Amino acid sequence: MTLPQHLQHLQHLQGDELKTAIQQEYFNQAMSFIMRQTEYDQKTAYDRLCELKDPVKVVKEYLGTGQSLPESEQQPALKSKNQIKYGEIRKFMDAGAKQYNAQMERRKYLEEKQQQQQQQQQQQQQPQKTPQL
Repeated sequence: MTLPQHLQHLQHLQGDELKTAIQQEYFNQAMSFIMRQTEYDQKTAYDRLCELKDPVKVVKEYLGTGQSLPESEQQPALKSKNQIKYGEIRKFMDAGAKQYNAQMERRKYLEEKQQQQQQQQQQQQQPQKTPQL
């Protein structure tokens, strides 16, 4: 197996030297990728790559499409179809229960109002029913 020309110098390396050379090559490729996709100079690209640890995140952040939230505050992982289905059922059931509870409270309120009105009418009628002697 032959390596591309720009990687042939890695062919004779072994062990830690090889690991270091591969990491350096990856870092150089990432830096050139960032500088091609953005208007960052070498120092800015280096700083952003050290900060975000991923060249794609650097470019996304530059373009404004990446999420600038820390990983702990990012959106949760995608849900399975089953989770989505049961989530929708749960929302539907919660909405129905909320509507039912609101109707019951309204009925109770109206019944109390009717009882108060009936009591007031009875109280108004009682003094009028007293016989005159």
